[in-house]
Amino acid sequence: MYNTQTVIRQCITPGMLVMHQGKPWRAAVNKNGKLHIHRPFEAKQLKDLTVEIVLDYRNQPEVML
Repeated sequence: MYNTQTVIRQCITPGMLVMHQGKPWRAAVNKNGKLHIHRPFEAKQLKDLTVEIVLDYRNQPEVML
């Protein structure tokens, strides 16, 4: 199970892991009022005001570069 935290969409930076529909996604770009997220074979755009981010063992945002 992942530790998560709900934050506003504008706080997301590229590389952060975002939980969407119960699965972890990697944030790519946050522009034009949309958050672009992707998985190996899927990509989506989110317009939600808040999103859940995955936290590491120190309760810092998990970033995958």
